[in-house]
Amino acid sequence: MSKPASAGIERIDSHNKLKLKGELHPLAKKVAAVVACLVYMTISSALIVLNQQLMSEDGFRYPMALSGLGMGFSAVASYIACNVLRVVEIKRKMTMRFYMLRIMPVGLFMALTLHFGNTVYLYLTVSFIQMLKAFTPIATMVALFVAGLEFPGKRLILAVLLIAVGTAIASYGEVNLSVVGVLCMLASETFEATRLVMTQILLVGLKFHPIEGLMYLAPACFVWLMAGVAVVEWPAMRDNHALELILNKPLWYFAAAAMGFCVNLLAYMVIQTASSLTLKVLGTIKNAVVVWIGIIFLQELVTKLQMDQPQTESKAQYTALPQNESDRLSDRASA
Repeated sequence: MSKPASAGIERIDSHNKLKLKGELHPLAKKVAAVVACLVYMTISSALIVLNQQLMSEDGFRYPMALSGLGMGFSAVASYIACNVLRVVEIKRKMTMRFYMLRIMPVGLFMALTLHFGNTVYLYLTVSFIQMLKAFTPIATMVALFVAGLEFPGKRLILAVLLIAVGTAIASYGEVNLSVVGVLCMLASETFEATRLVMTQILLVGLKFHPIEGLMYLAPACFVWLMAGVAVVEWPAMRDNHALELILNKPLWYFAAAAMGFCVNLLAYMVIQTASSLTLKVLGTIKNAVVVWIGIIFLQELVTKLQMDQPQTESKAQYTALPQNESDRLSDRASA
């Protein structure tokens, strides 16, 4: 006689708590944290460079299709993790009405974020893109303020202004500045901020495990991306035989699709074995690492004026803000 489903879920949930929250020997937990941090840094940096190479060097100039590969993989992988392997407990079932009215709108802005975030690789260098990402907290703060979800204090405004100055410095010092590329980057960050606001409004009170949340959001995002591909990109992909590019280097495109899911999983592991603050610090370090990768391996030109920009950003995040406000804004910007 088989066990009831609830008993299986309870057993798996208990197993997850032991596994994910790190009830390990202190030394083992430290080792796990170091390994998670190193792997997260490696894969997240490699994903950025790989996307740039596929779009700029390999000629796959279809940002929605490339984003769709990643979201399709994430949808399948998260479903398997939750429903087949049962490594994550599913806390609630959704009705179709709830999914269409609450999840699909968030998925739309997630798709727009990914689309413009990949489009920017066609116009700007990897190094400059990492510098422009410092603008994300500004877009986030403005969106939260407009939605009435956040009323920034003086220190928060000061920090955001410092970040804006640093971003302006980086833009002024860029040798190969593309207005279209900058606008695409700003669009990506604006849509990301809008997605965060919509998530707070439409999904208020719902607490998902990151993989469970991805299981719901990834298919919605994938549907929007594929709709965009069908309307905008597919005619050019068909005429230029773009699918042959994927068939010629299947492992590269599979890696690009899989690494996005791995980054989400590893980010959660870093938080569990270390802290959310560690993840933010790693994000800042990762941006600097990618800048140097662009300089050394991709022969990208970065001026001294631009190299001063990370210092301005660091002052904004860790000096001008009290820890609680800094954490809160960074959490929303990286959600």
